[in-house]
Amino acid sequence: MLPPDLAPSRPTLPPPPPPPEPRAEIQAYTARAGDSLESIARSFKVSEADLREANPQVFGNVPPALAHPDPQIDPGTALTIPAAPMSALVDEPLDTGFNPTYPSSNSEYTVGADGQTGGGALTWNPGDGSVKLGGSRIATPPGQAETAAVQWEARADTAVTLGQTNKDGNTEVTVEVQYTQSVGVEAGTRTSRGVVEGEASAGAGGRARYKVTLPGENQNPELAARINPFDPTTIPEGASVTLDGQNFVQGELAGSFRHIGTATRVTEAAGASYSVERVDADHVRVTMGPNAAVEAFNGVGLRSDIATAMLGRQDNLGDQAVATATFDLSSADGQAAYAHFVATGEVAHETAGVGDVATIEKLDYASQTRLQLELGPLSADLAGAQNTGAFVRTTYPDGSSAVTMDLRYSGNVPLSVTQRFDAEGVELVDERAYEFELSTDHDVDLSWWDNLLGRSDAEAEAALEQSHAELLNWAINGGATGPAHVRPGETVTLQFSEDQLAALLDQTRTAAAANESGMDALALLAGGENGMLANGTMDFAVAMARNLGGDDYGFAQRLFDISQGADGDLGDRGAVPLDVTIERD
Repeated sequence: MLPPDLAPSRPTLPPPPPPPEPRAEIQAYTARAGDSLESIARSFKVSEADLREANPQVFGNVPPALAHPDPQIDPGTALTIPAAPMSALVDEPLDTGFNPTYPSSNSEYTVGADGQTGGGALTWNPGDGSVKLGGSRIATPPGQAETAAVQWEARADTAVTLGQTNKDGNTEVTVEVQYTQSVGVEAGTRTSRGVVEGEASAGAGGRARYKVTLPGENQNPELAARINPFDPTTIPEGASVTLDGQNFVQGELAGSFRHIGTATRVTEAAGASYSVERVDADHVRVTMGPNAAVEAFNGVGLRSDIATAMLGRQDNLGDQAVATATFDLSSADGQAAYAHFVATGEVAHETAGVGDVATIEKLDYASQTRLQLELGPLSADLAGAQNTGAFVRTTYPDGSSAVTMDLRYSGNVPLSVTQRFDAEGVELVDERAYEFELSTDHDVDLSWWDNLLGRSDAEAEAALEQSHAELLNWAINGGATGPAHVRPGETVTLQFSEDQLAALLDQTRTAAAANESGMDALALLAGGENGMLANGTMDFAVAMARNLGGDDYGFAQRLFDISQGADGDLGDRGAVPLDVTIERD
C-alpha cells in the first residue's frame, strides 16, 4: 500500500453553469445585420421549418418546396422564436479526444543496461512509430557490501519519447517526457528447498505528453513544430493539439522461489488536460479539465540471473471530468470568451460567440495480455489480446445529456451505443442507437502448398472478400442483391434503433429455437437455455460484440444464420431480410 501522503492531489474544475430556466414557448428576437433564417435557427437551436411557421408575417405562407432556402432578414425585424427541443436531441454527443493513461497497447523492444552509478535504454515501439530514450542515475548507501543479504538503492530515471504514426486517416505526432525518483530494496536467502528472492520499490514523479493530430496521413512533422497550442491561428483547419500532465506515485513488488516468479506494478496518477481543435477558419473547440489514471501490471513466470519471462495482464483505468465549448474567433466576444476560458476554465453558455457548451465525464478502460521478456541487455514487452471500453457522458446547459459506450473485445467487431436522457435523468429509450462496424477487407497469407498449386494471395483475398460480402447481403436483403448492397473489401457500419435491435433479438430467438441440435451460438446470443436477458436489447448488443467468433467474418456469418432461421425453419433455404440501416465509410 502506498503512503497516503504520496497520493497525488487531483485538480478541481470550476462547476459548470447551472441549467437555465425553462424557456417560454414564445421568445422575442430583433434581427441584426447579416441575420438569415439559417443563422438564427442555428443560434437558437430550432429548426428552420419551426422558425418559418412561427413567423408567417416575415416569411409568408409559402410551401417549403417553393420558399427561398435561406432568405436574408432585414435588421430590426421582430421575430418570434419557438422553444427549442432539449440539447440531447439536437446536438451530437461529444468526446474529450484523449485518454489519460500512458501505457502503449503495442509491443515494445528495448536494449539497455545499468551500471553501479547509472545506465541507459533505447526502446522502439513500431506500432506507435515511437522511439524512447531513457537514462538513470543510481545511488547506494555508503559502505554497502555487494555481498550483503539486503541491498538498497535510490534511482532517478528520465525518459523522452518521440513518435509519429498514422491513425484514422490522420497523422499523430507525440512528444512524451517522464521523470521518476524511487527507492528500492532487494533481498534474498537460501533455504533447504531453494533460493527465495524479493524486490520492492516505491517512487513518485511527473509525466507530460504533447500530441498534435494533423489531417491526412504521412504529414511532415515540421507542421506540428510550428503550432502554438495557445494561439489557434497557428493550428491548421482540421488539426488539434492536446497537452496533459500528471503527478504520479508508483509501487513495484517482485519475488521468486526456485525460479518461479511474480511481479506487480501499480501507478496512480492525477493531473489536467487541455485540448484545442481548429474546427474551421473561424471556430475552435477547446476542452479542459482534470484527469486521473490507475495502471497496473500483474504477472507470473520464470526468473533467473540469466533471463526472465513474465506472462500477465496490464489493466488501465482513466477518468476525466472536463468542460468544452466552441468559440467563434471572428467576433470580439468569442475571442474574449476564449481567453477567459483558457485562463479560468469557466464559460457561460449564453455568452455571445460561444456554442456547443457542455461538460464531459469519461471513463476509459483497457485490459490486455502482456508477455515481458528479459535477456541480458535486451528486453521485450509483447502485446496480446486487448479488451477496451469507453463510457462518455455529455451534459448540456439545459440539463439533458447523452451517453455513449464504446466496447471492443479482442479482435471482435466494435460496438457503440448511444443513449439520451432528459433533464431529470430519464432515458428517452426510443432515441437509443446501436452501431457495429464491419470490414470485408482481408489480407491472406497462403501456405506454400497453396502457392504450389497455383493459387495467389490476391486470388484468395478476392474470394474471401466476395464470400464475406455475400453473407452480409443475404442477411440484410434476404438475397444476393438488394438496396443495401455491400461490396467486397468495403467497410460499413450497421446501425440499429431500439425497435430494430429488439426485432433482431426476436429473430435470433426464433432461429435458435429452430435448431433442434440443442445449445449453439444463436441460443447463447438469445440468452442461453431459458432465453432470458437481464437488460434485453442492451445485453443482446453486448453479447453480439463479446461472444467468441465475433470477428468481422464471424459476425457476418452470425447475421446470415439469424436471417436463415428467422422464419422458424432452418432447412427451407429462404432468408428473412434483417431490418438495419447501412452507413458507408
